[in-house]
Parts: sequence; C-alpha cells; structure tokens
Amino acid sequence: MDSKVSIIIPIYNTEKYLKTCLDSILGQTYENLEIILVDDGSADNSGKIIDDYAKKDRRIKAIHQKNQGQSAARNNGLKEATGDYIGFIDSDDKIDPTFVEKLLAPYQNKNTALTVCGIHYNRLKTATEEDAYISELRPKTPRESKEAYILRLLALDGRLYSSVNKLYRASIAKTLSFDVSLKFGEDTRFVLNYLKKTANKIEFILEPLYVYNFGTETSTVKKTSTSWENWQNLYLFLKSWLGSKPNLNEKFWLHMVHLRWRISFVRSRRRAK
Repeated sequence: MDSKVSIIIPIYNTEKYLKTCLDSILGQTYENLEIILVDDGSADNSGKIIDDYAKKDRRIKAIHQKNQGQSAARNNGLKEATGDYIGFIDSDDKIDPTFVEKLLAPYQNKNTALTVCGIHYNRLKTATEEDAYISELRPKTPRESKEAYILRLLALDGRLYSSVNKLYRASIAKTLSFDVSLKFGEDTRFVLNYLKKTANKIEFILEPLYVYNFGTETSTVKKTSTSWENWQNLYLFLKSWLGSKPNLNEKFWLHMVHLRWRISFVRSRRRAK
C-alpha cells in the first residue's frame, strides 16, 4: 500500500521520553508518514525538541499551542492531518518498528474499519514488563448486533478503551473530535463514536506493537479514575451510545460493562491509597 498515514502526538512536558518516542516513529518500516507533533504549551524543552526534529525530517509538522489539554492537542492534530489513515501516540510511549506496517496491512480489505494491536507495558515503578491484549477474541456472531459485540469486547477485554494502539480511517476519524471538557474516558468515547459510524470489521493484531510506559501519569489523571462520578458519566454516555431500545443481549453486556467499571473503580481507589 502507498497510502499516507498521519501520526498525531500530543506533547506536554515529556522531554525525558520524547526523543525515544520520535525515534521509534522515524524508524518505522512503513515510510509514507505525516508526523504531526502538537506541543500543548510545554514548560520544559519539549517544544525545542520537536522544532529540531522538524528541521531534520520533512515528514514532521511541529505545532505549538497554549496549554489546552491533551484532547485539544489531538483535535488540532486531526484538523491538520492529510493522511488516508490516522494513528495516535502519546509522547511518553513508543512503538515497534513494524507498528504502522502491520496495522495498515488489514486495510487492503475494504471491509476493515479499525485495526487494533496489543500493548507492551513497561511498569516503571516496579521495573516489570508485561505483554497484554495478544490473545484471540471470539469473533462477532451472525446473531449478535454490532452494539452487543462491542459491549462484549468492552466487558471482557480492555483493548478498545484507549485511542493509541489503533489505526483509523481518516474519512471517519476527521469527522469526530475528543471532548475537551473531559479528563476521563475521552479516549473510550472517541473510539465508540468512531465505531458507531461504521458497521465494518475490527481487525486485531495479536502482537504488542505499542509500548506503554505505565507510571508517568500526572496526579490529575490519577485523581480522575478515583471519582465514581467520572465512571458513572462514562456509563451514561455508553447507555446513550447504545440507544433507547436495546435488546436483551445488549442489556446483558451493558450490565457486564458496568460491573467491570465498578471493579476498576475500586481497584483505582486501592492503588491511590
């Protein structure tokens, strides 16, 4: 494929990890990239780093904005993106050299709507590593609605929650935006709104191609997960996303998602102590 892939990276005070992140993108085996770096008013050297990188590689576009938050940075990146496909990467993470190549390949099938890969977790505080989301998932059954299938995935597996381990069709992604008023669940909302607009297939790549540095989160981000109101608001969004007349199967999996989120909330409170 010779399609252009736009990679959007929101950046805020991540100079410690930023060069490693950018080098992992520049080292991709798939080279037809547009790399959009959005500096969200960083107070460290992140802004200078992205300007230096932009001078070295014509595929890089450096954007500077006043501090507005990660969602606003991603939205500005979406506005600037001109690729056929779009991916998001956080600036304190990195990707495997084959990330773009392997997530793009399934799009040769016109029915592919979204590609999703596994994640390699670097747990910085405990100096441990773990591969996640590399197991097979039961495919959608003929009698299962698209909504029930997605709810089942949300209830039993976590790989749909984040926006970063995925490649999207730009024709759909650019019609959406991240909710700048939210500090919790905005990734999940974006993914679900994207899937709402297509009835086509989700392709899962069972390799940990996205490397997530777990432990760099700010205290504000951590605090949002310890508020039950945030989890409940996400659940209310999910009910609205599902629609007013869910069938029995959809109701069952909606209940299971709610149960999973209650467990996640309790765990987040315990970790915060």
